[in-house]
Amino acid sequence: MKFIANIIYKRPWLVLIALLVTTILLGTGVTKLKTKNNQDSELPKDDPIVKTNDYLEEVFGKKDVLIVGIETENIFNKKTLNKIINISKEIETVEGVIGDEITSLSTINNIQGKDWGLDVGPLMEEVPASKQEIWELRKEVFSNELVIGRLVSKDAKFTSIIANLNEDYDQTIVYNQISEIIKKYEGDEKFYLAGAPINSHEIDTGIQDDVNLLLPLGLLLVLIGYFISFRSAKGVILPFVVVILSIIWTMGLMGHIGFSITVVSSVLPMLMIAISSSYGIHVLHRYYEEILTSENRKAAARETVKKIGPAVLMTGITSAIGSATLIIFKVTSIQEFGIITSLGIISTLLVSILLIPAILSLSKKKGEKKTRKNREALLNKFLLWVAKVSLKYRVRILIGTLLLFVISGIGISKIRVGNDFVKYFPKEHVLRSTFEKFNDKLGGVRTMDIMIEAKEANMIKDPEFLKKIAGFQKFAESQPGIGYSSSFSDIIKRMNLQMNDADPRYNTIPDSKNTIAQYLLLYSMSGDPGDFGDLIDYDYQRAKVKLFLTTSEQEEHIQLYKTFETYVNENFKGEANIEFGGEVMFWLAQIRYIVNGKIQNIFLAILIVLIFCMIVLRSMSLGFLSIVPLTVSSILTFGFMGFLGIRLETGTAIITAIGIGIGIDFAIHYLLRFKEEMMIDSNLERATETTILTSGKAIIYDVVSNILGFIVFVFSGFLPIQYFGWLISLTMITVAFGSLVLFPSLLGIFKPKSLFQQKGQQEEKNIEAIKEEAPQKVIKKTMALSEESN
Repeated sequence: MKFIANIIYKRPWLVLIALLVTTILLGTGVTKLKTKNNQDSELPKDDPIVKTNDYLEEVFGKKDVLIVGIETENIFNKKTLNKIINISKEIETVEGVIGDEITSLSTINNIQGKDWGLDVGPLMEEVPASKQEIWELRKEVFSNELVIGRLVSKDAKFTSIIANLNEDYDQTIVYNQISEIIKKYEGDEKFYLAGAPINSHEIDTGIQDDVNLLLPLGLLLVLIGYFISFRSAKGVILPFVVVILSIIWTMGLMGHIGFSITVVSSVLPMLMIAISSSYGIHVLHRYYEEILTSENRKAAARETVKKIGPAVLMTGITSAIGSATLIIFKVTSIQEFGIITSLGIISTLLVSILLIPAILSLSKKKGEKKTRKNREALLNKFLLWVAKVSLKYRVRILIGTLLLFVISGIGISKIRVGNDFVKYFPKEHVLRSTFEKFNDKLGGVRTMDIMIEAKEANMIKDPEFLKKIAGFQKFAESQPGIGYSSSFSDIIKRMNLQMNDADPRYNTIPDSKNTIAQYLLLYSMSGDPGDFGDLIDYDYQRAKVKLFLTTSEQEEHIQLYKTFETYVNENFKGEANIEFGGEVMFWLAQIRYIVNGKIQNIFLAILIVLIFCMIVLRSMSLGFLSIVPLTVSSILTFGFMGFLGIRLETGTAIITAIGIGIGIDFAIHYLLRFKEEMMIDSNLERATETTILTSGKAIIYDVVSNILGFIVFVFSGFLPIQYFGWLISLTMITVAFGSLVLFPSLLGIFKPKSLFQQKGQQEEKNIEAIKEEAPQKVIKKTMALSEESN
């Protein structure tokens, strides 16, 4: 640090110019940032679920869908039926929609038996002209199991229009065009929009709304925090400039690397506000100490870099390592977040250690003025009280902490996992209400796909095989949380029913393979065999059963998967290979990675931080001591999550790494300062008081600034980010407690040899002089820390 300190002392302008050029170069990366909300790329390519979904797409095709829900008192009226026809036609013109793959009451194929064979045609080509015709249409709908409960609700109050989309559709164009269409038909009916482009639009809009609200709010709150802490222009402006540059550097790096903005990484600008505030406060606070004994500002700036620089560098590296441990997660958005946060922390510490001293060294006069000393005196009294209590009641504090551990353990046992993008949004959000409506009226929109691959081609046409598929569907639909199922067997059952005068006894799979072959031939004469392409492959060797779920609870999804896996393994053993895929299975796979990654992340982060602190502090005992506040904080936070029912998912999974990364700053700053004081005066009480009055005060300012930075997340439009704000704020408070209260207690109980066997580095007379003035001189020094102004 001496080299950097001397450069700042001799050539501060050169340092500032270098920072400016770097900012401009990195800032260009901001223009390259893009938003990503495609969940498909979140898991490793070699994940079994990813492979299965890829295989399903290869066999049956991949088509995102746009869904329009229509609700009214009774859809079977001329006005509503006319709107269904017109909207279906207009959706064909939406850019990105496959025009001949729209399913609605006016387009769905209705299979009917005729004297000459099977007639396949639209269920409703035009609006019925009379009440009798409307009644006949209603009767036909309610007798068709492929329509009722799937396309039309059983209470006849809700129906949907489903449009398949091209692979290269533009979600913004689709959303805007469908919104314009719906506006034209608003009236007595209520419309609901769902599907991939709608989901993506809501996520993109939420991310942009968050940035527009939280970033300026975060900046405003930290400005207030700086003013409360320093009460001076420089105390407000300098760390604020550090914040701005840190955000530019971090987001610019993100753009240059090619990472996209996700729901998780959308917190980065606000996160950098809190992190950069921390480093800026420690540098500025130390400068205010040094200016009291230095001949001028340049000398004070040089001494600041020399003395606080190593601590800032060490805490920065440790924090970056803590965040980097997120790469152990096999979830792409979390991995990218860990990488860019680590780079952002390194950027922040460089800006803090270079910019603030360089600017301060260019000032020509001290310009000191009196400020509100009463506030400082009150804080000093509080900190001295904390020091005395921590030492006097050290054993009780340790016992109390252990008791909190036990209580938190109970809370941890209650933690639930779950990661459903719909639950990213508050309950009152339109997307939540839309999903609930589809769950209630049409059996859900969440899907689980089961691919049944027979041993040889044409085996799917075998009656016994189809009966087993139908049997599985019946079993699946009997399970709580399943709305309905869809498969090729449903089509065959409909054909058999219609070819036997709609006799309910024939709503089954026929016994003859030849009969099935004849039905398919008859269908091809009036319809298109390609209609079954999303349920059966060309060789009739692979069939897909699509299950629609009404539950969003991950625990129920897991139980359903296990139940179905047991069933198909028992009933298709030796006849077919079974693979599970679809949206629900994707989320279950992601949760598995989050849970496993979280466990590994906690241990890895703490282990790496432990080793690093042992090296930095040159003591094994101090290394273990340094991770105590982090461990306590992590346990308390997870216990809190369990008691409040906050799930472990993508947003909350990053808390530990961020908490450890920031929290270790407090520990290192405290221990290094305590070690410095013990080298001068090996008296526990005086060293504790001095440390708390200096580094402890900086920690208090740091916590206030961090919480002001993090608390803005509670105003996010995404629930995981709101929880992140509350929990990371709680983490800051508990880490500060560990550093300011638990540290002194533990040091007083265990008295590490690396600290308590040192006799000081000064002559005895200097030591005695220091003993006489401590902590009075420290109080005088700290009273003056806020007197610095322009």
